[in-house]
Amino acid sequence: MKLIRLKIENKKGFRSLQEGFEINFHSLDDTESMGYFRPFCFAGLNGSGKSNVLEAIANIFYHLEVCVARYLPQSIQDPRNFNRTDCTPDAFTLEYLIGQHDRKYYSLNYFDKVTITKEEGKAPQMFIQPFPFDESVNRREVSLVSSKNKESAAEGKTYLPAHVIGYSSGENEILSLPFIKSRLIHLDEYIQAVKDSYNDYQEAENSLIYIDSNMSQAVLLACLLFEEEDALAPLRAVDNTGILGLRSFRINIHLHKFELKDSKGNIQKVPIVDFLEHRELSNLKQCATSWFLDHETETLWLDFYVNEATKKAFRYYFNNGLECFHLFRLLYELNNYFIDEKTKADVYRSKGVYTDGKLPTASPSQDVFHFLDFYITKELKKTGEEKDLLLRSFSDGEHQFIHTMGICLLLKDRRSLLLLDEPETHFNPSWRAKFVNVLNDSIEAGNKGKGFNVHLLKDVLLTSHSPFIISDCLPDNVVLFEKQDNGKTTARKISELEEGFNTYGTSIGVITAKIFNNNQTIGHHSNNEIQKFEKYFEERDYYEALKLLNSRIGDSVEKLLFINKMKNKFNP
Repeated sequence: MKLIRLKIENKKGFRSLQEGFEINFHSLDDTESMGYFRPFCFAGLNGSGKSNVLEAIANIFYHLEVCVARYLPQSIQDPRNFNRTDCTPDAFTLEYLIGQHDRKYYSLNYFDKVTITKEEGKAPQMFIQPFPFDESVNRREVSLVSSKNKESAAEGKTYLPAHVIGYSSGENEILSLPFIKSRLIHLDEYIQAVKDSYNDYQEAENSLIYIDSNMSQAVLLACLLFEEEDALAPLRAVDNTGILGLRSFRINIHLHKFELKDSKGNIQKVPIVDFLEHRELSNLKQCATSWFLDHETETLWLDFYVNEATKKAFRYYFNNGLECFHLFRLLYELNNYFIDEKTKADVYRSKGVYTDGKLPTASPSQDVFHFLDFYITKELKKTGEEKDLLLRSFSDGEHQFIHTMGICLLLKDRRSLLLLDEPETHFNPSWRAKFVNVLNDSIEAGNKGKGFNVHLLKDVLLTSHSPFIISDCLPDNVVLFEKQDNGKTTARKISELEEGFNTYGTSIGVITAKIFNNNQTIGHHSNNEIQKFEKYFEERDYYEALKLLNSRIGDSVEKLLFINKMKNKFNP
């Protein structure tokens, strides 16, 4: 999948993006570059609108996923909870290229150009155009309405990405909102399937996945159980995380019950995981080293001591790591079973800022599912010692690294869009410098031997304030967001600016000055103190003042310039 263009067209705009805001991604005049790993990096000052683009795209794909779905729970069929004529943003044009689902070989010859348009107060429309995406081939409209008998999703589902991944390291809960809505839809789908005894239910149709701390555990587990040794090399490098393998883990499943109303209004208590007992849970039991059902507390414990036999068992009972991840994903989403209908309705109807704090959080005893005693074998960087450590003892930076690397490995040949909001916040400078390279290695390592160019299947959008990350991106892929004097937001590629420059391989000092308007190499507080030293040079002997300056202030360009200034002024 490769994004081409997004334009916001509703009169009120979207967040800080005004009507007429437009951002261009890949160019159809340079399709060759699409075959390389070239993530788009949104750069600019705080509040310039970078994250709003990620939010808009996530909201649009959420809206489309609900429009095309084959099977929707009754809760989301309430027009107050979802209306196909009402989206946020409510008028837009989105264009992208996407490969056909059923192909084992991918090249742009087998891609379609997808154009999605929406006018205010009207349902979205989808149009597709095959290669070479110009007037020589016809453009046709594709239905976004599923069949009346619900036997299949709308045809438009075929032209949506298989996965839209969201990740935010900060407090950008607006980005997470469409993903939270998707989780609640998954939950309601499952509850509806239990009510209707709908045995054909497998995994949620909706493609949106938000990678938080819980989901990252599922991602890491699926990778370490299913990926081959060479694919895990970027994850295992001691300069990265030093993870050598999975030692053991425990799964805790509480056998809570849904309280469901029948057609007569009577309450029926139905075990939540019974629907999964004969297939998914049975497969987990087959893979477990041991398991125990505690009838008194109604808790199922599954213990896994991980060796090659364990991995062989998982690979026998699950087709791939992604299938295993989807099971853990569903079990995590069932933890929301106790959320009442009013709270869910508030989330479904929300169009503005919505924080996690407004959703009730389950206590450990209320959870349907969680991992315990998740031990990772890690090589310690300083000593080279191998040690088994609890995953929760890892640092925030290590968890961030695992999130992004793991999801790239897991998605393999899936048509995916990754929306990463400041993914490097908790990284040390060394990790920031290598982040883009590690992303590339993770995507390529998970796809060795596939026989086609995997980079055509994925697009990565990330926001960042890190000059290290910007210096690993080409000027065609660094988009500068700026607030103009009239209050409007612009998003222009560095290569298209009059004062544009080659960002790739450019030093962080130059990038900081040109993109973030900061010419200093040190903090303001220390720089101000340097400037105050002028009075010492005026009141004391030059060399005495210089000695005092050097004892107080470390080496920097700013200090050197100041010393030259004092030398010229006092001529010692």
